[in-house]
Amino acid sequence: MDNALEKVGLLGFDDVPGKALSSGQRRRILLAFILLAQADLWILDEPLTALDVQGVDLMETMILEHRAGGGSVIFTTHHGMALDGNMRSVTLGRQSPQPAVA
Repeated sequence: MDNALEKVGLLGFDDVPGKALSSGQRRRILLAFILLAQADLWILDEPLTALDVQGVDLMETMILEHRAGGGSVIFTTHHGMALDGNMRSVTLGRQSPQPAVA
């Protein structure tokens, strides 16, 4: 666990109550959980929300490292991410309501 906390910049925070952490620190705790889970597939909903610039860099690095190790990542985001390599994206837009049929 210490390795995961160190990787996300929160080593020494293991005794701090969650309510005392900032929203960005709470997001970093979730990143540590992702590392500890050792899952092949990560499904992330808005992983950059509440992260500062360093947190965004960390998330991007974690995704790249996970993919380099053979893992897969599915995520939603409204932010641009500096990811390279074999990546596919789907852009969803608003659909206009269908007109009523008379």
